[in-house]
Amino acid sequence: MALPRFARNTLHSTIAGASTAVGAFLSVVLIARMLGPGGAGNVALGVWLVGTLVTICDLGLPLTIARFIPDLSAHERTDDVAQFAPSFFPALLATTAMGAACLLFVWEFRAPQLGWLSFLPFEDQAAAIWLALAFLFVIQAIGNYGLAQLRGRQEFERAARLSAISFLMQLAGVVLGGLSHGVPGALVGYGGGSALLALHALTHIRIGGLVDRELRARAWRFSLASWGVGLIAAIVWSRTELLFLNHFRGAREAGLYAAANTLALVATQAPLLMTGGLLALFAERHAVGDHAGLDRAYESAVRFMSFLIFPACFGMAAIAPSLVPALFGASFAEAAAPAALLVAMQAFGAVSAVSSALLFATERNYLLVWTGMIGAVATIAAGLSIIPAYGLMGAVVTRSVIQFSIVGASFIYIDRVLRCPTPYASVVRIMAAATGCWLAARSVVATVEGPSGIAPAIAAGAIVYVLLARMLRALPDDDIGRLRVVVGRLPSWLAPVVMPLVQFFER
Repeated sequence: MALPRFARNTLHSTIAGASTAVGAFLSVVLIARMLGPGGAGNVALGVWLVGTLVTICDLGLPLTIARFIPDLSAHERTDDVAQFAPSFFPALLATTAMGAACLLFVWEFRAPQLGWLSFLPFEDQAAAIWLALAFLFVIQAIGNYGLAQLRGRQEFERAARLSAISFLMQLAGVVLGGLSHGVPGALVGYGGGSALLALHALTHIRIGGLVDRELRARAWRFSLASWGVGLIAAIVWSRTELLFLNHFRGAREAGLYAAANTLALVATQAPLLMTGGLLALFAERHAVGDHAGLDRAYESAVRFMSFLIFPACFGMAAIAPSLVPALFGASFAEAAAPAALLVAMQAFGAVSAVSSALLFATERNYLLVWTGMIGAVATIAAGLSIIPAYGLMGAVVTRSVIQFSIVGASFIYIDRVLRCPTPYASVVRIMAAATGCWLAARSVVATVEGPSGIAPAIAAGAIVYVLLARMLRALPDDDIGRLRVVVGRLPSWLAPVVMPLVQFFER
């Protein structure tokens, strides 16, 4: 993949991901303001349950589509490219129907049979909430497949367009649904974020296609391994703590955790959105045997992600005491300290998006299965022991420790087995500069309390970070040169805004 093409894909992938991320963030803020900590906790738990069920039912197929189509394109197997997504679509539709049937069963029988289904959450909600979850599940499951097909065919521009429109649909749906029908209505409105992608899948992907037996067997092996990774990630990397907090400590504490976790996701989303094209890039380099090119791409991606993620997370952690109540309301103020810790530690987990893309591209995703299984066991053990005793802060600390351990194991494996060196020296320099960012922003927030201190704290942190990063030479000259090429390919309205910063690091 040529760099200009990768730059365009990254830009459009960023727009698509930004629409989804901003929609999710603003939805949480609106729900918190409308329904309070208890309602926000129930909605967050519902969204997590739907996401987990989507992972259980998708069999790893969306990631397989995104991984194999670029590989087949690199080998100019045009017939297989056209047939690949349709050939696996029936399986996805079948498992989606099964998942929806389970939710509809609960909707139908939970109220009359409350005795034997009393372990389920949402005891304070009407049974209709399960109908809302079924709708949201179907929309997200099919929408994810449609998005994967667009990414695999590298139609990132169309994905960006659909996602941007869906963002507005989601916000309108959450507000109207939440105001009219509370938690169930907000969950139905949340489905607007996937509606257009689901429609695209149903109208543009034929049901049924033929690929040769060897390719199909290879794809299913990858898919099932990826599925295992996804199932484990649903426990380790998603918001499993919501389930334990809701059960042992109540919906209010789950709502506080949802606010803290949302802040952590906001801090990392902008840089992570730029990783949308990495899987395709790594897969193409691996497919043609360009190990040197794969090494260079991996090292640069780690540096760039670290360069963006660490200051974002450390800076967000510094202003959390003022930002949390300003966004979610005074009733969420006690989530500020847990949010600060969670946001800071989230930086390490976010950088692992690069290592995960490399492991999937080289079909070494079994490592994620094994490390994830250990992490899943640890997460469940913490949910049954530490979270009931220590509540919100216990959930934050255990999540941070477990995820940091898994990230470390992945980078060690890539170094020693795949022989792709991780630029640790650059990462340490970036972390040092980001620590300066934290100190500057925290000093301002401590001096100017309340919302009025947020903007000057962000400005101070950004200035200190840029100066320290330049002084410490956080990015090597080769990376700055590549960045100049990428920025030069950006749209005419965006390039002049970004280029002065690149030039500052060249001097």
